[in-house]
Amino acid sequence: MGKLDKDIHQKEMALRFCLVNEMIPFLEVNVQNYRELSDTLTVITDIDALGVQVGSSGLTRRVIFDCKTLKSTSPINRAFWAAGVMKFTNCDEAFIILSKKAGEAHRLSSKQIGVHLFDQSQFASYAESCSIDFRLDYSYSTNIQSWLKLNEAFVGNNALEQFLTFLNTDVPLEQDSVKSFRKILAAFRKVRGEFDPSKPKHRALYFYGLSVFGYVLSQIIYSIRNIVDFDADAKAFEKALKYYIWGGKDSFDLRNKLQHFQVAQSVLDGELKLKNWEGFIELCRNLMDSPSEIPKCVHPLREFCFQQIVDKNSGKDKHLKLAIEKSNRIRQFSSFMSSYLIGAADLPKDLNEYLDESFSTALQ
Repeated sequence: MGKLDKDIHQKEMALRFCLVNEMIPFLEVNVQNYRELSDTLTVITDIDALGVQVGSSGLTRRVIFDCKTLKSTSPINRAFWAAGVMKFTNCDEAFIILSKKAGEAHRLSSKQIGVHLFDQSQFASYAESCSIDFRLDYSYSTNIQSWLKLNEAFVGNNALEQFLTFLNTDVPLEQDSVKSFRKILAAFRKVRGEFDPSKPKHRALYFYGLSVFGYVLSQIIYSIRNIVDFDADAKAFEKALKYYIWGGKDSFDLRNKLQHFQVAQSVLDGELKLKNWEGFIELCRNLMDSPSEIPKCVHPLREFCFQQIVDKNSGKDKHLKLAIEKSNRIRQFSSFMSSYLIGAADLPKDLNEYLDESFSTALQ
């Protein structure tokens, strides 16, 4: 039994709450030490579910969902735990789904520290007041079995299993979107030899990774839009983007010098650059036309992921079609992001063809 199998119904409720409230859900998010001081990475606790939402400023809102309460732990003590995790991870709010009701005094006290105590029935009623779709299994993402199958698909393949853990743990808790962006590129490059586009589960992992990439990129594009003038010429735009993506001019200069210390200058092509740099510049300019459309790509891409590994469902396929038809930017922007990512990480180009095929099939 995998770790996701515990408190499965409560985790599905957390997933659905995130989806109906336009948050991006992540399951089983491991919380690591602030700085690791040994050779072994340490998981200090875990978050059962985490919902993230990108605002128009590029900043994110993070909501913790805790789906287990030890019999020896009172609800208010669990709330204190959640408040500590919130502060440590810079999250904004927490929901604890209990097996039994908490007393009104505990619920009121917990709200003072940004934590909401609900039993399952109370949480379901609260979630349904946000959207009547909460109780419906209307998409592949609303069914916990889809998430279970994604995790189970890579048991035994250590490289891809670690890659999936990275997507679910490091990315949603990372505060610096630029750092997260660079780490995603490095992670994709590290496992690029593992991807076989002919295998459905490998396509599933790529689509899931692309959806997470879209989440991170949306933060970056929102920020760039608020920093760089729309009428900036190509040279000024590239310079600002270069310094931004490397953490500022000082950081860029330091990394550039280190690069030349480590590799003979004769084999370097000028200054430090991301792989497929020209493609990244073009990608940013294209996405800046409508940054609010980027987060809308995340859900369809994740649905394509689950379509590869679970049985098809006509009702869920219809919902996916309607979601894609809401904006012609979804397919366009997803294709832009995929083309850049494949070039930057040296992934098999067939993956882009499968993405295009998935969109065509979904819109039939």
